[in-house]
Amino acid sequence: MGLILLVDMDYFFAACEESRHPELKSKPLVVGTAPVESKEHGVVQTCNYIAREFGIRSAISVANALKLNPNLVYVHSDESFYEQMSIKVMSIVRSYGLRMEALSIDEVAIEYNGDDYESAMELAKSIKERINGELKLPCTIGISTSKVYAKMVCDANKPDRIGMVKKDELLQFMHEKDVGTILGVGPKTRQRLEQIGVKTIYDLSRVDATTLLEMFGKFGGELRLIALGEDTSGVLDESEAISIGRERTIGDTSDISTIGKAIMELTDETFVELKKKNLRFGAVGAKVRYQDFSVRTRIKKLSKPSDSKELAYNTCMSLIESMLSGRKVRKVGIRLAGLEHSKGQKRL
Repeated sequence: MGLILLVDMDYFFAACEESRHPELKSKPLVVGTAPVESKEHGVVQTCNYIAREFGIRSAISVANALKLNPNLVYVHSDESFYEQMSIKVMSIVRSYGLRMEALSIDEVAIEYNGDDYESAMELAKSIKERINGELKLPCTIGISTSKVYAKMVCDANKPDRIGMVKKDELLQFMHEKDVGTILGVGPKTRQRLEQIGVKTIYDLSRVDATTLLEMFGKFGGELRLIALGEDTSGVLDESEAISIGRERTIGDTSDISTIGKAIMELTDETFVELKKKNLRFGAVGAKVRYQDFSVRTRIKKLSKPSDSKELAYNTCMSLIESMLSGRKVRKVGIRLAGLEHSKGQKRL
Protein backbone atom coordinates (compact mmCIF):
# COMPACT_ATOMS: atom_id res chain seq x y z
CA MET A 1 0.00 0.00 0.00
CA GLY A 2 1.20 3.48 -0.78
CA LEU A 3 0.05 6.82 0.56
CA ILE A 4 -3.52 7.81 1.38
CA LEU A 5 -5.09 11.13 0.43
CA LEU A 6 -8.23 12.01 2.35
CA VAL A 7 -10.40 14.69 0.74
CA ASP A 8 -12.88 16.32 3.13
CA MET A 9 -15.29 18.94 1.79
CA ASP A 10 -15.31 21.95 4.11
CA TYR A 11 -18.68 22.92 5.67
CA PHE A 12 -20.20 21.03 2.74
CA PHE A 13 -23.91 21.88 2.83
CA ALA A 14 -23.24 25.58 3.45
CA ALA A 15 -20.48 25.60 0.82
CA CYS A 16 -22.92 24.13 -1.72
CA GLU A 17 -25.29 27.02 -1.00
CA GLU A 18 -22.42 29.49 -1.43
CA SER A 19 -21.56 27.82 -4.75
CA ARG A 20 -25.00 28.49 -6.23
CA HIS A 21 -25.50 31.78 -4.34
CA PRO A 22 -22.04 33.48 -4.33
CA GLU A 23 -23.46 36.53 -2.58
CA LEU A 24 -23.72 34.44 0.61
CA LYS A 25 -19.95 33.94 0.91
CA SER A 26 -19.47 37.17 2.82
CA LYS A 27 -22.35 36.54 5.24
CA PRO A 28 -22.81 34.29 8.30
CA LEU A 29 -24.68 31.32 6.82
CA VAL A 30 -26.53 28.46 8.47
CA VAL A 31 -28.12 25.42 6.83
CA GLY A 32 -30.83 23.90 9.00
CA THR A 33 -33.42 21.17 9.16
CA ALA A 34 -36.63 23.25 9.34
CA PRO A 35 -38.43 25.24 6.64
CA VAL A 36 -37.58 28.95 6.61
CA GLU A 37 -40.96 29.96 8.01
CA SER A 38 -40.40 27.82 11.13
CA LYS A 39 -36.62 27.94 11.27
CA GLU A 40 -36.53 28.51 15.05
CA HIS A 41 -37.72 24.91 15.49
CA GLY A 42 -34.86 23.45 13.46
CA VAL A 43 -31.33 22.24 14.13
CA VAL A 44 -28.15 23.58 12.53
CA GLN A 45 -26.76 21.01 10.11
CA THR A 46 -23.72 23.04 9.15
CA CYS A 47 -22.57 26.64 8.89
CA ASN A 48 -19.81 28.57 7.19
CA TYR A 49 -16.74 29.82 9.02
CA ILE A 50 -18.07 33.36 9.28
CA ALA A 51 -20.98 32.01 11.34
CA ARG A 52 -18.56 29.96 13.45
CA GLU A 53 -16.84 33.16 14.55
CA PHE A 54 -20.01 33.89 16.54
CA GLY A 55 -19.88 30.50 18.30
CA ILE A 56 -22.41 28.82 16.02
CA ARG A 57 -21.82 25.10 15.51
CA SER A 58 -23.51 22.06 13.98
CA ALA A 59 -26.20 20.32 16.08
CA ILE A 60 -27.22 23.41 18.10
CA SER A 61 -30.76 24.68 17.72
CA VAL A 62 -31.38 27.39 15.15
CA ALA A 63 -33.09 29.38 17.91
CA ASN A 64 -29.81 29.45 19.86
CA ALA A 65 -27.87 30.27 16.69
CA LEU A 66 -30.11 33.28 16.12
CA LYS A 67 -29.42 34.45 19.68
CA LEU A 68 -25.69 34.32 18.92
CA ASN A 69 -26.22 36.31 15.73
CA PRO A 70 -29.70 37.62 14.87
CA ASN A 71 -28.46 38.65 11.41
CA LEU A 72 -27.34 35.24 10.18
CA VAL A 73 -28.66 33.96 6.85
CA TYR A 74 -30.75 30.81 7.20
CA VAL A 75 -31.24 28.27 4.38
CA HIS A 76 -33.42 25.18 4.59
CA SER A 77 -31.45 22.03 3.79
CA ASP A 78 -31.66 20.85 0.16
CA GLU A 79 -30.23 17.36 0.44
CA SER A 80 -30.97 16.33 -3.16
CA PHE A 81 -28.82 19.25 -4.36
CA TYR A 82 -26.02 18.37 -1.94
CA GLU A 83 -26.11 14.76 -3.13
CA GLN A 84 -25.78 15.91 -6.74
CA MET A 85 -22.80 18.07 -5.79
CA SER A 86 -21.28 15.08 -3.98
CA ILE A 87 -21.66 12.98 -7.12
CA LYS A 88 -19.74 15.66 -9.05
CA VAL A 89 -16.97 15.71 -6.44
CA MET A 90 -16.64 11.92 -6.59
CA SER A 91 -16.62 12.06 -10.40
CA ILE A 92 -13.65 14.44 -10.33
CA VAL A 93 -11.76 12.17 -7.95
CA ARG A 94 -12.69 9.06 -9.97
CA SER A 95 -11.30 10.62 -13.16
CA TYR A 96 -7.75 10.16 -11.83
CA GLY A 97 -8.19 6.39 -12.12
CA LEU A 98 -6.93 5.61 -8.62
CA ARG A 99 -8.29 3.30 -5.98
CA MET A 100 -10.88 5.32 -4.04
CA GLU A 101 -13.45 4.91 -1.28
CA ALA A 102 -16.34 7.29 -0.66
CA LEU A 103 -16.53 7.49 3.14
CA SER A 104 -19.58 9.76 3.27
CA ILE A 105 -21.38 12.36 1.18
CA ASP A 106 -18.53 14.83 1.72
CA GLU A 107 -15.45 12.69 2.27
CA VAL A 108 -13.41 10.37 0.05
CA ALA A 109 -10.14 8.47 0.53
CA ILE A 110 -7.73 7.85 -2.35
CA GLU A 111 -4.84 5.39 -2.49
CA TYR A 112 -1.70 6.66 -4.21
CA ASN A 113 0.71 3.88 -5.11
CA GLY A 114 4.27 4.32 -3.92
CA ASP A 115 5.81 6.63 -1.35
CA ASP A 116 6.66 9.64 -3.53
CA TYR A 117 5.42 12.40 -1.24
CA GLU A 118 6.14 15.15 -3.75
CA SER A 119 4.01 13.50 -6.44
CA ALA A 120 1.23 12.83 -3.91
CA MET A 121 1.24 16.53 -3.03
CA GLU A 122 0.99 17.48 -6.72
CA LEU A 123 -1.97 15.11 -7.07
CA ALA A 124 -3.66 16.69 -4.07
CA LYS A 125 -3.13 20.17 -5.51
CA SER A 126 -4.63 19.08 -8.82
CA ILE A 127 -7.71 17.56 -7.16
CA LYS A 128 -8.21 20.60 -4.97
CA GLU A 129 -7.86 23.03 -7.89
CA ARG A 130 -10.39 21.10 -9.97
CA ILE A 131 -12.96 20.87 -7.18
CA ASN A 132 -12.60 24.59 -6.53
CA GLY A 133 -12.47 25.58 -10.19
CA GLU A 134 -15.29 23.38 -11.51
CA LEU A 135 -17.63 23.33 -8.51
CA LYS A 136 -16.62 26.44 -6.55
CA LEU A 137 -16.27 24.34 -3.40
CA PRO A 138 -13.50 24.45 -0.77
CA CYS A 139 -11.92 21.26 0.54
CA THR A 140 -9.12 20.13 2.81
CA ILE A 141 -6.83 17.23 1.89
CA GLY A 142 -4.72 15.22 4.31
CA ILE A 143 -1.86 13.01 3.10
CA SER A 144 -0.21 10.27 5.14
CA THR A 145 0.55 6.56 5.31
CA SER A 146 -2.92 5.26 6.27
CA LYS A 147 -6.55 6.29 6.19
CA VAL A 148 -6.60 7.00 9.94
CA TYR A 149 -3.53 9.23 9.79
CA ALA A 150 -4.68 11.01 6.63
CA LYS A 151 -7.95 11.84 8.42
CA MET A 152 -6.04 13.27 11.40
CA VAL A 153 -3.83 15.34 9.09
CA CYS A 154 -6.90 16.59 7.25
CA ASP A 155 -8.64 17.63 10.48
CA ALA A 156 -5.50 19.44 11.65
CA ASN A 157 -5.34 21.52 8.46
CA LYS A 158 -8.95 22.71 8.13
CA PRO A 159 -10.20 24.74 6.43
CA ASP A 160 -9.29 24.81 2.74
CA ARG A 161 -5.68 23.60 2.91
CA ILE A 162 -3.49 20.61 2.09
CA GLY A 163 -1.48 18.94 4.83
CA MET A 164 1.03 16.10 4.73
CA VAL A 165 2.72 14.06 7.46
CA LYS A 166 5.42 11.60 6.40
CA LYS A 167 5.99 8.25 8.09
CA ASP A 168 8.99 9.45 10.11
CA GLU A 169 7.00 12.49 11.29
CA LEU A 170 3.93 10.61 12.52
CA LEU A 171 4.85 10.13 16.17
CA GLN A 172 5.83 13.76 16.63
CA PHE A 173 2.64 14.85 14.85
CA MET A 174 0.37 12.67 16.99
CA HIS A 175 1.81 12.47 20.47
CA GLU A 176 0.44 15.71 21.93
CA LYS A 177 -2.98 15.24 20.34
CA ASP A 178 -5.98 14.26 22.43
CA VAL A 179 -7.01 10.61 22.04
CA GLY A 180 -10.42 11.92 20.97
CA THR A 181 -8.88 12.95 17.64
CA ILE A 182 -8.56 9.27 16.68
CA LEU A 183 -11.31 8.09 14.36
CA GLY A 184 -13.74 5.91 16.34
CA VAL A 185 -12.82 7.25 19.79
CA GLY A 186 -16.00 8.83 21.15
CA PRO A 187 -16.74 10.33 24.56
CA LYS A 188 -17.31 6.96 26.26
CA THR A 189 -14.06 5.43 24.97
CA ARG A 190 -12.21 8.62 25.83
CA GLN A 191 -13.65 8.57 29.36
CA ARG A 192 -12.55 4.96 29.89
CA LEU A 193 -9.05 5.81 28.68
CA GLU A 194 -8.87 8.80 31.01
CA GLN A 195 -9.67 6.46 33.92
CA ILE A 196 -6.30 4.75 33.31
CA GLY A 197 -4.49 8.06 32.86
CA VAL A 198 -4.61 8.26 29.07
CA LYS A 199 -5.33 11.73 27.67
CA THR A 200 -2.96 12.07 24.72
CA ILE A 201 -1.95 9.69 21.95
CA TYR A 202 1.50 9.58 23.54
CA ASP A 203 -0.11 8.33 26.77
CA LEU A 204 -1.93 5.70 24.71
CA SER A 205 1.31 4.50 23.11
CA ARG A 206 2.69 3.67 26.56
CA VAL A 207 -0.20 1.38 27.58
CA ASP A 208 0.58 -2.31 27.17
CA ALA A 209 -1.33 -4.31 24.58
CA THR A 210 -2.93 -6.65 27.12
CA THR A 211 -4.62 -3.81 28.99
CA LEU A 212 -6.09 -2.33 25.80
CA LEU A 213 -7.27 -5.72 24.55
CA GLU A 214 -8.97 -6.43 27.88
CA MET A 215 -10.68 -3.02 27.83
CA PHE A 216 -11.74 -2.79 24.18
CA GLY A 217 -11.17 -6.15 22.53
CA LYS A 218 -9.89 -6.00 18.96
CA PHE A 219 -10.42 -2.24 18.83
CA GLY A 220 -7.89 -1.94 21.66
CA GLY A 221 -5.28 -3.60 19.47
CA GLU A 222 -6.13 -1.20 16.64
CA LEU A 223 -5.76 1.77 18.99
CA ARG A 224 -2.32 0.62 20.06
CA LEU A 225 -1.12 0.27 16.46
CA ILE A 226 -2.44 3.76 15.68
CA ALA A 227 -0.62 5.26 18.67
CA LEU A 228 2.63 3.55 17.69
CA GLY A 229 2.43 4.89 14.12
CA GLU A 230 1.88 1.39 12.72
CA ASP A 231 -1.70 1.64 11.44
CA THR A 232 -2.12 0.39 7.85
CA SER A 233 -5.80 1.08 7.22
CA GLY A 234 -6.28 1.38 3.48
CA VAL A 235 -8.91 2.08 0.88
CA LEU A 236 -11.74 -0.26 -0.06
CA ASP A 237 -11.79 0.03 -3.83
CA GLU A 238 -15.06 0.81 -5.59
CA SER A 239 -14.73 -2.39 -7.59
CA GLU A 240 -14.88 -4.25 -4.29
CA ALA A 241 -17.70 -2.11 -2.99
CA ILE A 242 -20.47 -3.33 -5.30
CA SER A 243 -22.82 -4.22 -2.53
CA ILE A 244 -26.18 -5.12 -1.07
CA GLY A 245 -27.56 -2.81 1.57
CA ARG A 246 -30.64 -1.61 3.40
CA GLU A 247 -31.41 1.51 5.45
CA ARG A 248 -34.25 2.46 7.78
CA THR A 249 -35.41 5.59 9.55
CA ILE A 250 -35.93 4.81 13.24
CA GLY A 251 -36.68 8.22 14.74
CA ASP A 252 -34.30 10.15 16.97
CA THR A 253 -32.83 7.65 19.42
CA SER A 254 -29.60 6.45 20.97
CA ASP A 255 -31.22 3.36 22.49
CA ILE A 256 -28.99 0.47 21.48
CA SER A 257 -31.77 -2.13 21.66
CA THR A 258 -33.92 -0.13 19.24
CA ILE A 259 -30.98 0.27 16.89
CA GLY A 260 -30.07 -3.40 17.25
CA LYS A 261 -33.59 -4.53 16.38
CA ALA A 262 -33.58 -2.39 13.24
CA ILE A 263 -30.16 -3.66 12.15
CA MET A 264 -31.24 -7.28 12.74
CA GLU A 265 -34.27 -6.80 10.49
CA LEU A 266 -32.18 -5.03 7.85
CA THR A 267 -29.60 -7.83 8.02
CA ASP A 268 -32.38 -10.37 7.42
CA GLU A 269 -33.49 -8.40 4.36
CA THR A 270 -29.97 -8.20 2.89
CA PHE A 271 -29.46 -11.93 3.41
CA VAL A 272 -32.61 -12.76 1.45
CA GLU A 273 -30.98 -11.10 -1.56
CA LEU A 274 -27.52 -12.48 -0.72
CA LYS A 275 -28.81 -16.07 -0.63
CA LYS A 276 -30.96 -15.58 -3.72
CA LYS A 277 -27.81 -14.63 -5.67
CA ASN A 278 -25.66 -17.28 -3.93
CA LEU A 279 -23.12 -14.72 -2.71
CA ARG A 280 -20.66 -14.27 0.12
CA PHE A 281 -19.40 -10.93 1.44
CA GLY A 282 -15.89 -9.71 2.18
CA ALA A 283 -16.74 -6.47 3.98
CA VAL A 284 -19.47 -5.03 6.18
CA GLY A 285 -20.47 -1.38 6.17
CA ALA A 286 -22.56 0.61 8.63
CA LYS A 287 -24.23 3.98 8.23
CA VAL A 288 -25.84 6.37 10.68
CA ARG A 289 -27.67 9.61 10.00
CA TYR A 290 -27.64 11.69 13.16
CA GLN A 291 -30.37 13.88 14.60
CA ASP A 292 -28.80 16.92 12.90
CA PHE A 293 -28.94 15.07 9.53
CA SER A 294 -25.16 14.67 9.28
CA VAL A 295 -24.07 11.24 8.07
CA ARG A 296 -21.22 8.96 9.03
CA THR A 297 -20.21 5.61 7.58
CA ARG A 298 -17.64 2.98 8.46
CA ILE A 299 -16.67 -0.22 6.69
CA LYS A 300 -14.68 -3.22 7.85
CA LYS A 301 -12.97 -5.71 5.57
CA LEU A 302 -13.04 -9.34 6.71
CA SER A 303 -10.03 -11.64 6.77
CA LYS A 304 -11.91 -13.94 4.37
CA PRO A 305 -15.32 -13.97 2.62
CA SER A 306 -18.26 -15.17 4.70
CA ASP A 307 -21.93 -16.02 4.46
CA SER A 308 -22.58 -15.74 8.21
CA LYS A 309 -25.57 -13.59 9.10
CA GLU A 310 -24.41 -13.45 12.71
CA LEU A 311 -21.00 -12.12 11.65
CA ALA A 312 -22.62 -9.49 9.45
CA TYR A 313 -24.92 -8.32 12.26
CA ASN A 314 -22.25 -8.27 14.96
CA THR A 315 -19.75 -6.44 12.73
CA CYS A 316 -22.33 -3.83 11.74
CA MET A 317 -23.40 -3.25 15.35
CA SER A 318 -19.77 -2.89 16.45
CA LEU A 319 -19.23 -0.24 13.78
CA ILE A 320 -22.43 1.59 14.72
CA GLU A 321 -21.58 1.59 18.44
CA SER A 322 -18.19 3.15 17.60
CA MET A 323 -20.03 5.98 15.83
CA LEU A 324 -22.76 6.70 18.39
CA SER A 325 -20.78 8.57 21.06
CA GLY A 326 -24.03 9.25 22.93
CA ARG A 327 -25.56 11.04 19.93
CA LYS A 328 -29.09 10.36 18.73
CA VAL A 329 -29.56 8.87 15.27
CA ARG A 330 -32.59 8.95 13.01
CA LYS A 331 -31.50 6.48 10.32
CA VAL A 332 -29.27 3.40 10.32
CA GLY A 333 -28.10 1.07 7.60
CA ILE A 334 -26.07 -2.04 6.82
CA ARG A 335 -24.19 -2.80 3.62
CA LEU A 336 -22.47 -6.01 2.55
CA ALA A 337 -19.62 -5.45 0.08
CA GLY A 338 -16.74 -7.33 -1.53
CA LEU A 339 -19.24 -9.81 -2.92
CA GLU A 340 -18.31 -13.07 -4.62
CA HIS A 341 -20.13 -16.22 -5.63
CA SER A 342 -20.23 -18.93 -2.98
CA LYS A 343 -19.03 -21.49 -5.49
CA GLY A 344 -15.85 -20.26 -7.13
CA GLN A 345 -13.95 -17.08 -6.53
CA LYS A 346 -15.28 -14.69 -9.16
CA ARG A 347 -15.26 -11.19 -7.74
CA LEU A 348 -18.27 -9.05 -8.56
